[in-house]
Amino acid sequence: MSLFLKSKQKGNKGEALVESALSEYAIVHRVNGSNDIGLDMLCEWVTGEKPTQLMFGIQVKTLKKNLKDLQHKSELNWLPEYKGTVSINKKTLNYWRGLDFPVFVFFVDLEKSRIYYKRYTSILHDLKSHIEEPFYLVAENNQFKAYVQGKTHTWGFCRDLFFDHLRCQHNKGNLSGVDPNKLGLKGWSNEVLYKGVFDQYQDKIATTFNRYKRLEHLFRTKSES
Repeated sequence: MSLFLKSKQKGNKGEALVESALSEYAIVHRVNGSNDIGLDMLCEWVTGEKPTQLMFGIQVKTLKKNLKDLQHKSELNWLPEYKGTVSINKKTLNYWRGLDFPVFVFFVDLEKSRIYYKRYTSILHDLKSHIEEPFYLVAENNQFKAYVQGKTHTWGFCRDLFFDHLRCQHNKGNLSGVDPNKLGLKGWSNEVLYKGVFDQYQDKIATTFNRYKRLEHLFRTKSES
């Protein structure tokens, strides 16, 4: 069997494992391999049986070298944190920068049936480097940690999806994004400005605000006119 065929088979197995793990939480659309957009899947998050219209993209890679276990859970999502490298070509990164939804790279360990992911939104917005952004262990034996319940808040992959969607909205100058309650998250709100995120996009949001101020007269109510 040729090396190309072996690599193709591994890739297919990796994509199948990710699709199976995600199937309870998302509508997964496989991207035709001939369409070179650097994404293997386009997904829509689903809460129960309700589609949320929140889209995200995934590139799937099979693990060739073990990730370094950092021996702790992230304070951001309560998922085990790992370090490792992944190579994404410049053409693909430039394409992803033009998308207005979150992008993730999923690493699949076929031998251990484990799935890890790296968030790419902050990288694409030039807020973090590839090295700074860790991997998170999100699935073992087909159990996908979409939600990790805390005392007051829900964590897990969906928490990261919500905040990366919010980043995409802030990057366009918008103040808020999807209602996190509609995603199945507890303890988060789309009526709140999350300072750690908001501060990174202040300039773009200010541009929208200033544009609104210039056009404010167009928004007067009939009673004022």
